[in-house]
Amino acid sequence: MSSRVSSIHQTPQPRLEHRKKRSLPTVLAVIGTSLGAILLVCAVLIFVFGRTILNGYGKHKLEQLVAEAHPGCALQIGDLDYSTGANCLIAQSATLTTSNSIFKVGRISLTGVGWVRLILGTAELPEILAKASLDATNLDIEFPLSKYGIRCARLHASVPRSELFGERAELQSLVKDESLFAASDFRTTRYHVIAPEFKVSGLVYGELLQGKSCRASAIHFSRPSFEALVNRDKPSPPFGESPPMVHEALAAIRCPIQLDRLTIAGGHVSYCERMAVGADPGVLTFSAINITVDGIANHGGPAAAIQLRGQGDFMNAGIIKVQMSIPISPPDFSFQYSGSLSAMDLTRLNAFLDVAERTRIKSGHAQEVWFEISVTGGEARGRVHAIYEDLTIAVLDEQTGSEKGLKNRVTSFLANVLAVRNANPRNTRSPMYVGKVNYTRKPEDKFVPFVWQALRTGILDVINH
Repeated sequence: MSSRVSSIHQTPQPRLEHRKKRSLPTVLAVIGTSLGAILLVCAVLIFVFGRTILNGYGKHKLEQLVAEAHPGCALQIGDLDYSTGANCLIAQSATLTTSNSIFKVGRISLTGVGWVRLILGTAELPEILAKASLDATNLDIEFPLSKYGIRCARLHASVPRSELFGERAELQSLVKDESLFAASDFRTTRYHVIAPEFKVSGLVYGELLQGKSCRASAIHFSRPSFEALVNRDKPSPPFGESPPMVHEALAAIRCPIQLDRLTIAGGHVSYCERMAVGADPGVLTFSAINITVDGIANHGGPAAAIQLRGQGDFMNAGIIKVQMSIPISPPDFSFQYSGSLSAMDLTRLNAFLDVAERTRIKSGHAQEVWFEISVTGGEARGRVHAIYEDLTIAVLDEQTGSEKGLKNRVTSFLANVLAVRNANPRNTRSPMYVGKVNYTRKPEDKFVPFVWQALRTGILDVINH
């Protein structure tokens, strides 16, 4: 009986062991089948409902991450869509609001991003974006405090091609001139800049994305325009800190900057000054401007310098040329510049002088002007050569702008007889007088006004000698 019972208990054991031996591959097969089914279901869900998930959880998560990473900022994203085959993420719109700016953009498409590596965190941002390209339309940035905005119709960036391209970019005031000027009790300058097309080539995106440096081979602007309007009906603002000069502004940028060449083709500049509210301003113009600037950087050896060469049509009457060498790391404010002006009818300057200086050139013709100026420690010294003839001027009434009236006629007569050199010919009988440049930088001087004021001392020395 006991042996029978024993056989009963022992008989199932081989079957149990056999079942255990077969359970492991069976379980693995079941797990594999289950995972495959899950992945298949997920793929179907993403294919069918991917856009819904992207515009639900995905968009909300991205907006939340921006708010958490940058307190005070709010990101709003429009409809999102993703094309798996093209690896292209498209947003119909986006708006980023900060404490002092509002950034809006229309349709954005981003292709070539390594999304898997980004999600898993297995690579740095430059590697993730190594094959990426961006296309954005209707960019609009507003700065309410300064009352200025920047717009760009299209922006294209390609990391593989190391380029950045823009169309119809514009910087302009968000309000009308009178509203902008009324916001301050002091003199203000209103700017308006248009760049129909610009291109950056040789841009090192890897270092830029890591914040290591900003380096590019070239930047080219086609047919840009720049306009400045100064309301001289108000007093100058009280003096504060001295404006930084070029080398000081570059040195203040911590991130290393290097641009091999900047070129401008077909540019236009208008400088305007008005003397009364609503009055027509005096205008100086430069057209057909072509400029080349080499060696822009904020770090360099003792001999490193920014080299500028440019020319343009001055007041549609004469060709002006300028060369400039600005050391990158000078111990003080030092640089050199020179230039020339071709033959020109000087009465063309009345479009500015009548209003801004209350002076009118009644006749005068410049045959040739050239100058060389050296600045050392803020002290400008140099020479101005000006060959001209038949120069006569009239002093205008401060209120009416007219040259009529006894006082104005007497003042004009004395100026022409006693103060103004009416001609400065180059011949053997009467040696040409060479004007001396003598100007010291004032604490309130900015770079361009300093360049002009130094040159102006030499011009006045020729005319008034």
